[in-house]
Amino acid sequence: MKYLLSVLLLFLRVGSVHGQIQQKIQLNREYKGIALTRTSTLVYTVSFVKDGMYQFSILQQGIAVYYTLASADKKKLYESNYPDDITGYERFEYSPGSSGDFTLTIKRFEDPENPDSGKITVLVKSLTKAEIAIRKQIKKELEPENAKNVTTIDIDHFWNAFDNLKNCRSFLDSVNSFQQIYLDKATNGLLDFIQVRDLTAEKFVNVVAKNAAFYQSVRKNTYEAKKAEPVIEDVFAGFKELYADFKPFKVCFAIGIKNTGGTVSNQFVLIGTEVTTSTSGSQSANTEDIIQKIKGIVAHECVHTQQKPYSDPGAIKCFLLYQSIKEGSCDFIAESITRTPRTNEFGEKNENKLWTEFKNELCNQNIGNWLYNGSAVKGKPADLGYFIGYEITKEYYKNAKDKKQAIVDIIGMSDPIDFLQKSRYDQKVK
Repeated sequence: MKYLLSVLLLFLRVGSVHGQIQQKIQLNREYKGIALTRTSTLVYTVSFVKDGMYQFSILQQGIAVYYTLASADKKKLYESNYPDDITGYERFEYSPGSSGDFTLTIKRFEDPENPDSGKITVLVKSLTKAEIAIRKQIKKELEPENAKNVTTIDIDHFWNAFDNLKNCRSFLDSVNSFQQIYLDKATNGLLDFIQVRDLTAEKFVNVVAKNAAFYQSVRKNTYEAKKAEPVIEDVFAGFKELYADFKPFKVCFAIGIKNTGGTVSNQFVLIGTEVTTSTSGSQSANTEDIIQKIKGIVAHECVHTQQKPYSDPGAIKCFLLYQSIKEGSCDFIAESITRTPRTNEFGEKNENKLWTEFKNELCNQNIGNWLYNGSAVKGKPADLGYFIGYEITKEYYKNAKDKKQAIVDIIGMSDPIDFLQKSRYDQKVK
């Protein structure tokens, strides 16, 4: 708290009205360790000039945030994506059409699983005229690609940056290669990917240096993703048939740092192409197999775009169960759309034992034993929470009299305990 008070004194103007902390902040100055709680709202006033370009950076330190940028007349200009984690950066850029004061508002993302308090660090950076000229030129060049429903040009830009590494003589040269040739030329989808997964040029240099053989092995496969647009349209059509309220998102194929096959933002299904197209024999992988794998992942991620971003505030906090059902239901609906049966031999052989173990951790906040643990799990398959969530969802659907309504219920699930009880899954595995 003493550190927080010292930080707040750095601001030019500080006020508090009905839980809102109002502050005037300076460009190009980092404000560290700012406390954020369930009841507080941070309101920053910042002055911009017409046609300038400004980079916003919000570091989440133990709390997921929701933020908006508004004009002086309170018109919302930018809104954050659903947070992917309670740590890491949220970033975006904005170029105003007129000079004046703008308002950045930051508050705790409302989700029962989000911690009640944490800290953030805020920086608003002003780009130079030379940097702005380059950005505008790139934006103009990318207009045709950004107009597409499925974008793939980021794949080409990545490999251009990768090939340029042979000309680099230092770590900084390598960082500049990924920054200028890949990240600075990002499509709108990759810009979201950068934000959602906190991608930086430094991270690309480090990961590629440690995994050069892997990236070389998947290179040919990543280009095959350019042929996936027809099957993505099939996914959209199949989803619409299954779920009348389906609203298609754009799909962006980019290359990341081996930490995700797919995720979503407010506007995009984001595909980590290096993961999605990798196989045990990547060099000779069958094109059809790659396309079908992409189809399954896109279908899974499309379900996430339709799900609620948070659980029912009145529901019992049960984060592990909630996340497992969300992921498992994506697998279940993706299976229905692609008509490709899902198999998990280990899970099926050990279902009773796994369910007993899972129930002992049912409402744990720490989900690492069951989800997103591919780099840490030993002696068994990773992400077995997906299997549990899939089986619960399958039982819910099987026991529902109205199958169309069951799909609506599955996608709209916001109370995991209630959903589990209605599925009668616990009775099935006893």
